Amino acid sequence: MTTSQSVPVFKVNNRRQNTVFAVLIILGLVFLSMFLSNNGTTSLIVSGSILEFSFDKFSLFLGAIFCVSLFVGLFPIRNENDIGEAFPLYIAGAIGIILSNNLLTFFIFWSFQRSIPAFRFIRGMRYENFSTGGTFLIQHFITFLCLIALIFLAAQSGVASMSFSQIPADFFTWPVLVLAFIIIYESHGIFPFHSWVHDLVGNLSWYKISSLFLSRAGVLLFVKFLLPTIDQDPDIFRIILVSVSILSSIYWTVRGIFEPNVSQTTTYFYVAQSSLILTGLQADMTAARGAYLHMMVISLSGTALWSLVSYVQRYTSIKRLNQYYGLAQYYPKLATLFCLFGFCMIGTPLGAAFVVEDLVINGLLDQHPFLGLGHILATCLNGILFFLVFSKLFLGQSAYPQKIKNYDMTLTQMLPYVTVLLFMFLIGVAPSLFLENLKW
Repeated sequence: MTTSQSVPVFKVNNRRQNTVFAVLIILGLVFLSMFLSNNGTTSLIVSGSILEFSFDKFSLFLGAIFCVSLFVGLFPIRNENDIGEAFPLYIAGAIGIILSNNLLTFFIFWSFQRSIPAFRFIRGMRYENFSTGGTFLIQHFITFLCLIALIFLAAQSGVASMSFSQIPADFFTWPVLVLAFIIIYESHGIFPFHSWVHDLVGNLSWYKISSLFLSRAGVLLFVKFLLPTIDQDPDIFRIILVSVSILSSIYWTVRGIFEPNVSQTTTYFYVAQSSLILTGLQADMTAARGAYLHMMVISLSGTALWSLVSYVQRYTSIKRLNQYYGLAQYYPKLATLFCLFGFCMIGTPLGAAFVVEDLVINGLLDQHPFLGLGHILATCLNGILFFLVFSKLFLGQSAYPQKIKNYDMTLTQMLPYVTVLLFMFLIGVAPSLFLENLKW
């Protein structure tokens, strides 16, 4: 999935991209202020004949995460990378998915993000870039067909344009649950055989890989569509969802441990972490609060990690296989930031993820003890993978015959990273300041 040279790109520091950055941070702050100030479950609903958008607690929370995470990931490296012209459309489509409040709106904005297979194939032919096909095309084609089938069943039952929160529990028969299961895992991108992820680790095309650092459409659909009636769903369905999440995390971690390319290993570390988002949502409401925080930690820390790797790749070759690069002596500030963001993701005490693991693991152990142990195993393996990534990038003797120039970031460039780190450590120290606002 490399970007064809005929596809227009522009530097992220030009006027249009500066406008995008301004919009991202303004939207993020607006969503965050609405989330923190509103004590009800719904602050505003804009309805139409077909489309319905909801500014409920979850939408505001995810909207803030989406905008702030992309700003933090992109703004510090705005002079080092290119972004495709489709990036603003991606932002609009993703915000549409986040605010969608029924199946029709969700489907329209899922399609708006260039996910309809026919559109992807035509675009690939237009730019003579057929990398949009293969498993990536098949994945979206399957999801597309399942979404159509699900909307057809919903239309037959008269709930297609009904708000997610109003859909009756008796609609969720086994055919609906099976279709939802496929859509969740195909849209979320954590299923073990998503080989297209392997191709996202070359030259960083942010308008493509940014989708990795968000709470994916599958998670959003699960929370809005299935979570309100999860108590009425068959236990076997919930157990399968949790089991596949844990197995996916373990799969990607093992792939990362044996992967010689450190850039790909970083991607596997992120995907292994994001695979565990769904586990807490299926235990109880306490664990669900932890899963919400997990979405925030994964989005912010994951984007920051890839942003740091992208900055290093801009000035230093890290393509040698099975190599320890010893970059800490050339990038001491980046090495420190990388380490702290990694600690935030794997649940080190005083970080937000420590609260996440406490809530999720306790909830799982109460409901499904063996699955709780599986989650603990997956988390431990993720920690091993992070230390492997950090060691390969920053520890060991220098891999370069001559001393490379010190291109470490300035304190001004590091300000977004430091601000996010302080925020996540604040949650780790005083989680009640944030958890009390997680209502739905």
